[in-house]
Amino acid sequence: MKFGFVSGRSCLDFAGTVKHRNSTCAERLTAPAVLSEWAVQAGLVDAGMEASAEDLRSAIEVREAIYRTAVARLDGAQPRPADVGLLNDQASRPRLTPHLLPTGAIVREGTAAQLIATLAADLLDLLAGPDIANVKRCAHPDCTLLYVDSSRAKNRHWCGMAACGNKVKVQAFRARQRASAHRSPS
Repeated sequence: MKFGFVSGRSCLDFAGTVKHRNSTCAERLTAPAVLSEWAVQAGLVDAGMEASAEDLRSAIEVREAIYRTAVARLDGAQPRPADVGLLNDQASRPRLTPHLLPTGAIVREGTAAQLIATLAADLLDLLAGPDIANVKRCAHPDCTLLYVDSSRAKNRHWCGMAACGNKVKVQAFRARQRASAHRSPS
C-alpha cells in the first residue's frame, strides 16, 4: 500500500491514515504489517519493524487522539482529557532515535512502541511550536487531511494539488462548462 505524505509533519501524516472521516471512513492501517510499512514510507525507520495486533490497536488509539486534539486546536476548543492523558503518557516513553555507526552511516530503527511515542511527541512539539498557527484542513469537501501550510503567502487550500486541488479545479472547470452550455443558444 502506498501512503501519501503531504502534511509537513509525521503526526499529521499519521492522522491521515484514515481517509474520508466525514463520509465513507476508509481505514488504511488494516494490519500490523501495514503500520510497519507506513513507518518505512514515512522515513522514520529504514526497514520494517515487528508490530503486533496490540501495537496496531495502540497506534490507532493514539492516531485518533492526535487527530481530535489537532482539530480541537483548529476549532479553538479544549482537547479531550482522555486524549491529553494518552498523548502525554505516550510522548513520555522512549522514542525512535537514529544511531551513528562506526562507518559514519546512520541507522534508523526501533519498535512499534517507540514509533507511537515518537508520533505522540511530534504532535506535542507541533502544538508547542510556531507551526501550529499554520495547520489547516484540506478545503476539498470529502477530504479530512490536516497539513502545515508552509507556502510563502500562507494561502494553500488543499492537502495536495496532485489529489484534492486538482479534483476541485476540474470540478469547477466542468461546472463552468455546464453553466456556459446552458446559457449558450443552441
